Amino acid sequence: MPTSTLFPLDREPLKPDANRTEPIVWLRRVVILSKLDSAAVIRDTPFRRGLNIIKTHQMKTQGGPVAGHSVGKTLLMRLIRYTLGEAHFGSEETEQNLSSTAGLEEAYVAAHWAVAGTDWIIVRPLRVDEGNESYAVNSDDWQQAVENPEQKLPHREFVQAVSDAVLTDLPTFTLPRGREAKWLDVLAWLSRDYQCGYRKANEWRHEDAQSGPLLDRSENSFVMQWLMGLMSVDEVNERLKRSELQKELADQKRNTDREQKRVETLWEPLRDKLELPADAEAEGEQTSFDSINAAKKVADKVQSFERLRDERIEASQIAKLQEDRNVAFKKASNGEGSIREFQAVIKLLKKQIQEYEADPTKPYSRCQADPCWIKERAKQTASDPAADEHLADLRGQQEDSERKLSTATDAQKTLSKEVAEANKELAKEQQRLAEELAGIDQLIGQWKGMEKEAADFQELANTAAKASGKLKRAETQVVDSGKTLEELRNKDRGKLARVSDAYVQTLKEIFGPEASGGIKVDGNGLHPVPDRRLAPAGAALSVMTTVLAFDVSCLAASVYGLGNHPRFLMHDSPREGDMEGPLFRRLFEIVHELETQFDNPESISFQYIVSTTSEPPTALADEDGPYVRLTLDATSDEGRLLCKKF
Repeated sequence: MPTSTLFPLDREPLKPDANRTEPIVWLRRVVILSKLDSAAVIRDTPFRRGLNIIKTHQMKTQGGPVAGHSVGKTLLMRLIRYTLGEAHFGSEETEQNLSSTAGLEEAYVAAHWAVAGTDWIIVRPLRVDEGNESYAVNSDDWQQAVENPEQKLPHREFVQAVSDAVLTDLPTFTLPRGREAKWLDVLAWLSRDYQCGYRKANEWRHEDAQSGPLLDRSENSFVMQWLMGLMSVDEVNERLKRSELQKELADQKRNTDREQKRVETLWEPLRDKLELPADAEAEGEQTSFDSINAAKKVADKVQSFERLRDERIEASQIAKLQEDRNVAFKKASNGEGSIREFQAVIKLLKKQIQEYEADPTKPYSRCQADPCWIKERAKQTASDPAADEHLADLRGQQEDSERKLSTATDAQKTLSKEVAEANKELAKEQQRLAEELAGIDQLIGQWKGMEKEAADFQELANTAAKASGKLKRAETQVVDSGKTLEELRNKDRGKLARVSDAYVQTLKEIFGPEASGGIKVDGNGLHPVPDRRLAPAGAALSVMTTVLAFDVSCLAASVYGLGNHPRFLMHDSPREGDMEGPLFRRLFEIVHELETQFDNPESISFQYIVSTTSEPPTALADEDGPYVRLTLDATSDEGRLLCKKF
């Protein structure tokens, strides 16, 4: 086999870590039983450290039956995963068909595992597990574990032991979905579903395979970074913090969008009511030169119209007209008083004249109640010699008073007309002002009617602005957290460079010394990055560069002491139909080359199990071993995994 230039010249070559003396988890044997009896063996397959090939019989002539398909390769791989903790060993259809096939109704699988140097025998039924049928035994004797186990332990205790062995040295990692990463998440990478087609490095499980927890591809990339020791405790904590920040950001984005949508929905009709141009923007919590505060706009309008009302009242003639009317009314009142006085004087004079004519001796110049009047009356012995003068005087007074009354009466008519005219002018001005103020009062009422609507809108706009501010702060926090993660990742550049060396080594072994690439870690986890020249021709080359070579290089990196990969890996029929045979055969050769770096088979610190319908390289294809552990053949029942169709 060719030897490639495996390492960059500026770093020491990678070599197996002397402290890693065996895989953390590796399979020693798988036994399939038709019933829980050590004598009821259907298939007994031992496994070894290093390369383990499950292949199919190759037909030597054309036209014969297909020997490589539907023989049990995938079922065997699923049974291995089943013993490691997966809840199912196949699709629902496979499980139902197997459990209803004659002779397999009570079938079991037993697996001998070594976990961190401790032997375990796992026994599980090949039907829906009712919980108490699966068990584990600390033992290296599968027959005794089936027939007469000293102590049965729940299968979950074995799964926990595997989890502890694989994950103990890793920081606790919380996935973006909010739960801690588990052993089964790691197992998904170590044993990809055949249905995934080996298309993407971070695509492991197919939803139709009924094969356990389904993570999205970004989560898978994080799991790979974590397992390869390229995620420190600080980065784990920062990722958890960033995950919470991203959730908060998403919540804040939804809240902001919701509030902003409400603002936009309400602003357009309110903007029209406020008589604003179509491009007017509502003010948020912070004012700007062009923004409009709806509540203040309404308040300003109300105050403006109230000032206008006061100005119109002040500018009116009502005060002057009221003064003019009051003056005219006062003059008219005085005139009426004068008329009444003249009328009273005339009345009195008429009465005096009448009485004097009836009794000329009556001294009208005195009051008849005066006691002296009697003496004066007694002195008078005859009629008054000046009676005519007295009457003439009284009549003159009467005539004078009547002339004055006439003049006063004429003047009073003029004053009454002035009062009426003043009242008319005042009423006219009051009517004019009332009509003018009615329009202003209507506008005041209209704008006051919008006060609550504007206040409610402004409160909503402020709330939306606060939400927008929180969104910006959340965005800043996520960006800052991303920068912190980048800084933390930079601290692991040395480790990443060495893991990349292992990947480049694998690419060079497959494609030749000119091949290049690397592994990168970014905000979305770990990703293989082969040179684009290695993957221009289609899926086949991409499968080899981004999936198979990547998986094997991560296994090799752990062999070299890098990361926490348990150094156990399975590939179920990884060759695509359009992958060239020589390219696919290099997969077996590079794993074998990795074996050759160990002094003896007992010191090999990894295990790789691969099933294939294509013939491995001749040097590795001997059905008697040591690399080929099982050859299946569809041309006869005996060649099938369970020795019958189901």
